Amino acid sequence: MPFVKKTLIYAALFFLFLFSTSIQLYSQEHSHEPVDYPTIIFDNIYEPDLLVYPDTVILYSPFLPIIADGSNLNILHRQLTPDCPLTKPLLSPLRFSTHRLFADLNHRNDINRKAYDYLINNNLAQIKYTAADFSGKVEKIEELPLNIFHYLFKIDYDFDRDKIVQPERFHPKRRYWVYSGNHKIQLSQNYISQNWYKGGVKNLNLINMHNASFNYSKNKIQFNNYAEWKLNIFTNPNDTLRLYRIADDLIRTYSNFGVQAFKNWYYSSFLEIKTQLFQNFVENTDNALSAAFSPLYINAGILGMRYQIEKKSPKIKDKKINFNTDISPLSIEYIGVFNKNIDQTRFGIQGGKWHVLNLGSTVNAKLIINFNKNVNFTSRFNFFTNYEKITGESENTLNMPINRYFSTTLYLFVRYDNNKQLTQDATWGYFQINELVSFGFNYNW
Repeated sequence: MPFVKKTLIYAALFFLFLFSTSIQLYSQEHSHEPVDYPTIIFDNIYEPDLLVYPDTVILYSPFLPIIADGSNLNILHRQLTPDCPLTKPLLSPLRFSTHRLFADLNHRNDINRKAYDYLINNNLAQIKYTAADFSGKVEKIEELPLNIFHYLFKIDYDFDRDKIVQPERFHPKRRYWVYSGNHKIQLSQNYISQNWYKGGVKNLNLINMHNASFNYSKNKIQFNNYAEWKLNIFTNPNDTLRLYRIADDLIRTYSNFGVQAFKNWYYSSFLEIKTQLFQNFVENTDNALSAAFSPLYINAGILGMRYQIEKKSPKIKDKKINFNTDISPLSIEYIGVFNKNIDQTRFGIQGGKWHVLNLGSTVNAKLIINFNKNVNFTSRFNFFTNYEKITGESENTLNMPINRYFSTTLYLFVRYDNNKQLTQDATWGYFQINELVSFGFNYNW
């Protein structure tokens, strides 16, 4: 315990010694000797380059007005305020600015301060301003709010409402008619050498397919119109009389009128007309198989029903299914042959007659599947019966475009006709098949 007391006494005496020493040092800090200011020749002071941009403000302190800020109150070589050691800090602050890294900055600041002191000491008559002259006169910088739209857009309330011309509201006209179409001109080629072990002939096919739709829809009324023309010509080296033959020639129009009954069902009637344009002959003969308006088919459905639906995929863009069917329990079919050189019995007309009228039932259906924006599949089905014979057609087209103007087409046409006047084929029976693969021009609108 005596050792601890002695230690505390010695520590207290040591701190008292340091305190008294610091007071003596700070009391001797200021001297009353005159300040020896260096002589500064202002002609050698560096001036900034005056070749500046017009919007540049030059701030160079030696050329600005002198403002007395009270920092040189001892310029008359007398101490105006007494020194109080207690107002001084116990330890002087560390001055890192004296490091040689800041030598240039310290030198420049020292020159500016000495020039300022010299001007105040030797040119008191030129001092026209003090810091007190500017107290309270500094304009506060206006801070713009974050929302600057109040300054960009201003509401004017001083106006005459009666003189304002109200703009006419645009009312777009609703389109009740919708048009669309497709055009194909494509080629299919097959070459077989003369010594081909299975025989056969080379040929070149030219396919024309053109169709257009004109559909009207308003409230509960629908009026749909469809027209198409197909022509398939191919070369036949086996025909010594002609350079080409016609495989398919069809002009067809289909119109449907309906009034909505409920949801997707419509009371409907339809009219279908189809024929061809060019003559087609038996190979190596002048016997015509068909010609323009020979045959001519007209099928009218009376008091039927139409079902129509369209579904779009929620996951795949542009993928949709469109299906419609016309069911007519009562329909009339007319078949006419106007060219007397054509065998009318091939079309279900008895010998000696050139026209026939059949009463029966008809079913027409059409399916369109868009797998995406480009690839689509179209299928058309037609069925008619007069309860003595049956005629059915299934036409299928797969269109695979590679760009907007070219595509590959797969075409399959299956027809069934059990007309008693026709000879039943040993392989296909009453079925008739027309299949084609082609590539070429394709355009949609």
